[in-house]
Amino acid sequence: MKLERLFSPVEIGGFHIKNRIVMAPMGANYENIDGSVSEVLINYFEARAKGGAGLIISPFTMVSEDQRAATLGIFSDRFIPGLNRLCKRLQYYGARFLLQIAHPGGKVMRAFTGKTPLAPSSIYSPIYWERPGELSRDEIEELIEQFVQAALRAREAEFDGVEVHGAHTYLIGQFISPHTNKRKDEYGGTFERRMKFPFQIVKGVKEACGEDFIIGFKLSAHEQLKGGVDEKLAVRIARHMENVGVHYIHAAATSSIPGLLRVESDFPSDPSIYSPPGVLVQLAEKIKKAVSIPVIATGGITDPDFAERILEENRADLVAIGRALIADPEWPVRAKAGLAIKYCIKCNICHKRLWNKKCVKCTVNPAVGEEQRFEVKKKISKKRVVIVGAGPAGMETALMAAQRGHEVILYEEKDKVGGKMVLGSIPPFKPEMGKLLEYYETSVVKSNIDVKLEQKIASVDEISAENPEVIILAVGADLIVPELPGVDGDNVLTVLQLFENETPDIGRDVVVIGAGLVGCETSWYLSTLGKSIKLIDILSMEELLQDEHPTNRLTLLRNMEKAGVNILERRKAKRISEEGVIVEKAEGGEEFLNAENVILATGFQPKAELRDAILKAFPEAEVFQIGDCRETGKLYEAIHEGYHTAWQI
Repeated sequence: MKLERLFSPVEIGGFHIKNRIVMAPMGANYENIDGSVSEVLINYFEARAKGGAGLIISPFTMVSEDQRAATLGIFSDRFIPGLNRLCKRLQYYGARFLLQIAHPGGKVMRAFTGKTPLAPSSIYSPIYWERPGELSRDEIEELIEQFVQAALRAREAEFDGVEVHGAHTYLIGQFISPHTNKRKDEYGGTFERRMKFPFQIVKGVKEACGEDFIIGFKLSAHEQLKGGVDEKLAVRIARHMENVGVHYIHAAATSSIPGLLRVESDFPSDPSIYSPPGVLVQLAEKIKKAVSIPVIATGGITDPDFAERILEENRADLVAIGRALIADPEWPVRAKAGLAIKYCIKCNICHKRLWNKKCVKCTVNPAVGEEQRFEVKKKISKKRVVIVGAGPAGMETALMAAQRGHEVILYEEKDKVGGKMVLGSIPPFKPEMGKLLEYYETSVVKSNIDVKLEQKIASVDEISAENPEVIILAVGADLIVPELPGVDGDNVLTVLQLFENETPDIGRDVVVIGAGLVGCETSWYLSTLGKSIKLIDILSMEELLQDEHPTNRLTLLRNMEKAGVNILERRKAKRISEEGVIVEKAEGGEEFLNAENVILATGFQPKAELRDAILKAFPEAEVFQIGDCRETGKLYEAIHEGYHTAWQI
């Protein structure tokens, strides 16, 4: 698809934006501990500006020191020099840069400030960690002035404008939402009075900064809260802010509550791999129909062709690309040139780390936050590298080692690269996984890697014949087959055997043993094929998938329920027969589950035989073992181990 709309210019507030790709505002925990700009933050943003984004919006930047969370700061003139350095570095590449000015209000944690959080109203709410204190009128007026002064500092630091953060039920959103604003004075009650706080902020910023300065407004166009903002109210809010004089509307959603829990929502604020593409776009679309200023759509947009369709269909004027730019900072230039993109798979590890008070990392991009350290340069001493296994760990190592100038030979026993990614990309509800696999396939083909498919390394001699200087073992893992009576029956398959045929030849009634991530995804997939699924596990529902990101976990379980998967918790398989499975219940007693087929999703263990033989045969060689053959893990561990191993050669 030609991406004519995506790469067409657009005007916002009199400013020329070179394309319609917006780097969404995302916290990364790369700033200094005092909220000032760090060199790490500059390098991180520079990579995305160099990668071609037309408009970049900074992360949440605090306007007040008194209630500051662990974010960037703009509450003092001392931040101006660092922010100016950041601005000039980004603007050098033709990107427009906006500072998002914000305040958490009642959502700030006492653990950060040592003080009682403050909000429009002192109420209990699912969005608050504790009941906040109520802001006085004097405190409200002081906060308005802090927002205005923050915008003035942004202008002095040479930002092109600011985005006023009224979304995600932070302070401004708390004033706007009927759920959180129960005031009886001029700042609460009617719609106009609830809108007075953002009105005064925008009015003050316009008067202080002048017309030659972009003012955007981000709002939650849907709040998954009782009495919160719905789509109808969101349209009214957007119209009101247009009349106030903002230059664009950025449409988001609120579905989070404290403790990283999530409530069920058709509009998740952090869409997962299991969410439909562009799940929040319809919120922007409704607002666009009601206003004449540009509207930005957001929400897990990862594919350039899909972004183009959003714009072509006039559903929005710009698209905010967030996690996809963490995964591949060159997303825009690669899309424009028709090159392979390293796709974000919406695993949400970045978001999970952020809320665990760690810096952002990415499953598919090990260099994020370390762009300068991992600037690829050719090695002076070229080595001959043999890699056994072309799963994600092996492919990542091969690609990076080849980029650094080594001679790479990649062995794979199957007829295609990808390893378990090939099987993991079969379910249609994981399109990004298939696109990431396509990236690897394309990149390996276009590289100078010597790929030897359908060549299983069975002995040490076969590796010796290649005269390797470096050997990398990435042979993966085998599925653990439990010792159960009847487990070797013709009606029993492992998940690996199941997915070897894209159209599984199994009966209608199926029992899946093991409700980890693989078992859950397999059960959902089989349900979409019309199978009747019973999924059993020794864990309780509350314990299932607890290591997954909360949105991913909830979305997966919710979709399984909708598909009719029957999850039988706290049950242990005892024996398998031709007719089904006998299970032992935690509360005692046995239960028979009728099944034409039984699928084992019972975990993996490293392939050890060849690995151990090679380690023994080459005691003096440079030998690495990576991925599942070293220790079973997730895609994150496989890709990161592969990447970092290539840097050790």
